[in-house]
Amino acid sequence: MGVRIGLVALCALALALPARAAPTPTLTVVSEGPAPQRRAVQFIVHSERAGRDFQVQVTTPLTPPILPGQTAPAIYALDGGYDIAGPTGWLLGGAGAIAPAYVIAIGYPPGAPPTRERDLLFAPGTRPDGTVAEGGGGEAFRAFLLEELQPFLRARYPLDPKSAVLFGHSLSGIFTANMLADRPEAFSGYLIASPSLWADPSVIDRLKTVAARAPGRKAFVAWGAKEEPYMIDGGERVSAALAGAPERLALRTRAFEEETHLSYYPLVMSAALPFLLPRAAPIRHPSPISLTREQIQRYFGVYVLSDGREVTIGEDEDGMLLEVDGAPPANILAEALDRFYIHGVDAKITFEAGAGPPRSMIFYVNGGQARAVRR
Repeated sequence: MGVRIGLVALCALALALPARAAPTPTLTVVSEGPAPQRRAVQFIVHSERAGRDFQVQVTTPLTPPILPGQTAPAIYALDGGYDIAGPTGWLLGGAGAIAPAYVIAIGYPPGAPPTRERDLLFAPGTRPDGTVAEGGGGEAFRAFLLEELQPFLRARYPLDPKSAVLFGHSLSGIFTANMLADRPEAFSGYLIASPSLWADPSVIDRLKTVAARAPGRKAFVAWGAKEEPYMIDGGERVSAALAGAPERLALRTRAFEEETHLSYYPLVMSAALPFLLPRAAPIRHPSPISLTREQIQRYFGVYVLSDGREVTIGEDEDGMLLEVDGAPPANILAEALDRFYIHGVDAKITFEAGAGPPRSMIFYVNGGQARAVRR
């Protein structure tokens, strides 16, 4: 049997977190269950604000927050994240490229009436071919996102209210630009991909004042270099509008060479998210060392976190095991006497030991730490 590296264990630990406050009553859960994509939960919810149902898929990070009071960022991907935002965010977090984050893909249930233009535009807009896009529902969709969905998710998941990214492409890109222009405090980062500026040119003047109204935000604006000229123009003008105060708003812009309107979508998250959600420190593990059985046994026992959950140190045929409140165990490897880690993830354990059995341990996960005292 190979050494268990603890990926399943750490995901399962998220389920052991203390219960949180009840969600807002204005959002009704129609159904809940596994999502078609792996490692995700799918909700069908009814929004009182928007007056319709939405499909929401939540992908848990590879190393979820498990320490007392620990939270994680969230990435809100509109247009359902084209069914790839969740897996991409999971891989980027697991690989150490970004801070481990929950990915929340927001779309529509299969077979639902098409309301995308109405939801993403705040007023009717004229398409490049002269036809009219319906628009008008942007305010209601924004209320669903901020007043219903975010409180609902924060009641169920340990999300950091100060660290969240909104990601929109094309029509949802112009919606994201409008969110930054009108409610810049709502998110810490904005990923604006191929914004459909033709639908709402008025956003440009409002974007020019964002840095003064909400300093400290980050924005990444992107487009494909082989898109239609009006789409490239939209990206360039949004970027130029945001470039006036670099000391107050951190901005990065990228035109993806040789890419079209959709072909660069799988690339943009890996380009933008390390800037919008950087890790506090890279994951670095040394080569493990061998300890004698006598040295290993002194660590065995039960340690209690401040919230009452127990951390058990034991063993199996692969070596030392760590388990939190009955979650699937993870093998831990020694990097030095009294210092251990879980291979491939941002998790370490340091035992506070003298000559005898340790009195306590420090558990490090995703840049956070907590003490557990031997029972």
